[in-house]
Amino acid sequence: MDNVITGLIAVLLISVFLGFYAVTLESLPLSIIILSVLALVLFDFVQSVRKGKDEPEE
Repeated sequence: MDNVITGLIAVLLISVFLGFYAVTLESLPLSIIILSVLALVLFDFVQSVRKGKDEPEE
């Protein structure tokens, strides 16, 4: 459960950080790259949470 909470905090922080640049710089190619990176971050987070639930707790 700790990994889920810290993962959510990390996803939120990187979303705010990169979202700020996507809005303020107003560059379409940069916005596309930022959205792609955020999609990969979310995908990795979901995979990590699913993998963690499959493993037995110690």
